[in-house]
Amino acid sequence: MCDHPSVIAWRRLSGLRLLGVVGSATLAAGGYQVGALPGRADADGLPGLAQTPGAIACLIGLIALTAAWWQVGRITADPEGPQLTGRWMLVTAGLWALPLLVAPPLASRDVYAYACQGAVVSGGENPHTTSAAALPCQWLDSVPPVWRDAASPYGPLFSLVSGGAAAASGGRIIVVVGLLRLLALVGVLLATWYGRRLARECGVSTGRAAWLGLASPLVAVHAVAGAHNDVLVTGLVVASTALAVGSPRLTWRAVAAGTALGLAVAVKATALIALPFVVLAVAAAPGARDWRTLARAGPTLVVSTAVTYGALALASGLGLGFLRGLTRTGELAQWTSVPTALGMSVGYLLRAAGLEDGYDAAVAVARGIGLIALAGVVVAVWWRAWRAPSNRLRHAVAGAGIAFAAVALLGPVFYPWYALTPLALFAVSIRDDRVRTRTWLAAAAAVLAFLILPNGVGLAPRTKLPGALLVTVTAAAAAIRYGRRDVPATPRGPASSTPEQSRTRDPRPER
Repeated sequence: MCDHPSVIAWRRLSGLRLLGVVGSATLAAGGYQVGALPGRADADGLPGLAQTPGAIACLIGLIALTAAWWQVGRITADPEGPQLTGRWMLVTAGLWALPLLVAPPLASRDVYAYACQGAVVSGGENPHTTSAAALPCQWLDSVPPVWRDAASPYGPLFSLVSGGAAAASGGRIIVVVGLLRLLALVGVLLATWYGRRLARECGVSTGRAAWLGLASPLVAVHAVAGAHNDVLVTGLVVASTALAVGSPRLTWRAVAAGTALGLAVAVKATALIALPFVVLAVAAAPGARDWRTLARAGPTLVVSTAVTYGALALASGLGLGFLRGLTRTGELAQWTSVPTALGMSVGYLLRAAGLEDGYDAAVAVARGIGLIALAGVVVAVWWRAWRAPSNRLRHAVAGAGIAFAAVALLGPVFYPWYALTPLALFAVSIRDDRVRTRTWLAAAAAVLAFLILPNGVGLAPRTKLPGALLVTVTAAAAAIRYGRRDVPATPRGPASSTPEQSRTRDPRPER
């Protein structure tokens, strides 16, 4: 007797769940040989012959995890297949994350930079004026060279928390990394809890939202294993947007949403890009379609955000000092940023023409144009969301996702973990029937998970010329296609009638 197709499908899903666990465990095991291990920052490079087993294990594990995740999405995308529930997907994502909780940091050494910046705070110094090398930090040999002499670019909340983690570690690097990883998990949990609420409000399946926003290999590698503070920003931004619709009273919604957003800005300043879209979400209540509602929500939310940030700035004594550290983030030129890639391509042409100094100037000009384009994108997306004929909340959340994606792609520098926040916002706002859009987002998340080696060495700095040219060609092709999208097709068949013929022709059919 044959089993029902739905029973077979659920068996396949259970097998894929197990495959993901095996892949995650293999990835974690390989990380103990080729991961971002303590004390090896100066020796990191491409894996040597002795590290081949670990490198192969990491590659096979990540491929298995990605394949399991992709197949789960493909099977459940079929309208006649099994319906993916939020609970099943969250349990699956948790099982896939468990092995990585005990793995060494993967694909980045930023967590060691967080630890040393926390050590500066716990040592009574200002991380925005005192570098890890100036302290000096006892874990300095684990920190990427670019961050050893740099000021912290992070806000007062993250500085206080990382300082507490460093103070509670007792000088043991494994403890401070574990505590910072728990902090990243707080961000994941916030995105989980408030993401479910936001998905329901936007009319998106919680299972599909969890699959794209929480269970992807990008989250596993960079949020769980990498412990990036971007995931804390993600959780707080999602919470802010969900709180914007959580109460029947507009004032309370604005205060709650502003408080959560203020906490996000106190982690990383880029969270401020969500402000106009959270204001729009507060004003997206049924029947609230005039500018008076927006005028009430906006000032209340802005004040709440500013008060929250100000309280943390005063409590920490750090103020706006993080602005000094932001300049350091753009020192590296990588083709993962679209404007930087375009500037690099022009710079290579100038070098070929004998203008050696033209490279830096081309990159700087392209980045400036990128920032102008970013501002235009944010304004245009916000206006489109405000003018949406229905479900303005969903358009506001998707607009925030587009804004964060624009910050990542049009900013001076881009790293894969910058995609965590836009991916989470897209996951709860892109409708289930937009299969092609969700598939492209999933493909991007899968590719980004492979862009950096387990030891934190990026592929982009080692492929500057081909990468810049590839991005330039792709951007040019996309611009040409976008420019042609509204060109009407050439009419075919017999020539159209003149206006006089149209008016005199008898509309009745011949008998």
